[in-house]
Amino acid sequence: MPDGSPGREHGELPRGTVTFLFTDIEGSTELLRALRTRYGEVRTEHGRLIEDACRANAGHVIDTQGDAYFAAFDRAADAVATAVDVQHRLDAVEWPEGLQLRVRMGLHTAEPFLDDSGYFGLGVHRAARICAAAHGGQILVSNATAGIVEDLESTEFELRDLGEFRLKDIALPQRLFELRLQGLEREFAPPKGIDDEPSRDPYGRIGTLLGSDVHGFSRMLRELGDDVAAEVAANYREVVQEAVEVHQGVTIEAVADTVFAVFESAHDAIQCAAATRALLREEAWPTGEELATAFAVHTGRLVAKGHGGMSVLHLALLLDEATPWQILVSHATEAVLEGQRLDPLELRDLGERQLRTFDSAHRVFELVG
Repeated sequence: MPDGSPGREHGELPRGTVTFLFTDIEGSTELLRALRTRYGEVRTEHGRLIEDACRANAGHVIDTQGDAYFAAFDRAADAVATAVDVQHRLDAVEWPEGLQLRVRMGLHTAEPFLDDSGYFGLGVHRAARICAAAHGGQILVSNATAGIVEDLESTEFELRDLGEFRLKDIALPQRLFELRLQGLEREFAPPKGIDDEPSRDPYGRIGTLLGSDVHGFSRMLRELGDDVAAEVAANYREVVQEAVEVHQGVTIEAVADTVFAVFESAHDAIQCAAATRALLREEAWPTGEELATAFAVHTGRLVAKGHGGMSVLHLALLLDEATPWQILVSHATEAVLEGQRLDPLELRDLGERQLRTFDSAHRVFELVG
C-alpha cells in the first residue's frame, strides 16, 4: 500500500482529526493477464475517477502506488461521499472485454502525526489494513468513522455492523462496518482477517521479476579470498533481500552474488530496483570500492518452483546485458507500467537488443533518474 508521503504542501493538508481513504484494485494480476497492454488504460481511467472525486469533495490525494490510492479529508462525510461516488462511477463504466473493475476501499478517522515525511502513526496503518480486509466493490469503515457516518442519515447508503475481526499487525480485534450502497446491492464474504491472507507462494501466476548481479565477483574472490568474499556476498544478499521485503516482493533465489525476486506489482519491482541500487552504493565494502551491481526487470509467468521457465530465462539474459549500476527493463514490464507515474524515475527506450539464445531481437528500456 502507499505510504504517507504527501502529494502537496503540508500547509494545505488536513490536520487534527483526519479521515483516511485507501483504495486498491482487486484481482489486478488477472486483469493484467486478460487485458495485457490495455490494462494501463484501465488503471489510468480508474485513477482519474478517484482523483476527480477527491477534488470534488475537498479531498487530498496523498500518494499512489501501482493500483492503490491514499487520500485524506478534513471531514468524514467528504471521505464517505468520495468512496460512494467512485463506486457508482466505476460500476457505470463499460470496461474493455466486458470486465468489471472491482475496487476495495477502507476508511478510518484518526488523529495522525504530520511532519516533513508526511502522515504517520497507527491511524494510517489501521486505515490501510481495513482496506486490505475489504473485497472488490466493498467499502469498509472503522468504528471511529462509523460513529460519525451514522449521524449523516444518508439515503445513498446503509451502515451495516459486520462485527469484530483480527487484522494483520494490529493487536486488538477491529469492529468493522460496511457501507451498503443504494443501487449497488451486493453481498460480500466476511472481511479478510489474518487467517484468510493468501499464500505468498509466487509460482503459477503472472508476476514481475527482479534480478541483481555483482560485476567482477570472480576478481573479488581472487583478491579477498573465499572467507571475506563469502561475507561480502552474504551482506550484499541481505541488503537486496531486505529491500525486496520492504517493497512487497518475494525472494525466489539468492546464491553467491545473484538475487532473483518476484513482485505482484511491476511498479513495486521498479521502485525496489532503484532503491536497492541506492542502498548498495551507500554501503562501505571491504574492497574499498563500490560493489558494482547490475539489475534487470521482466514481467512474465513463473512455471513452478525450481523451474521458472522462459520468464526467468528472459530475466537472466537481460541481466547479462546490463552494465554496472544499470537497470534494464523488458518491453513486457514497460507495457504493464503504461500510464503509471514513476517520478522522479523514467524509462528510456534503448531500442531492440539481440539477447543471447533468443532468435529475435527484444525491445529494451533503461530505468534512469
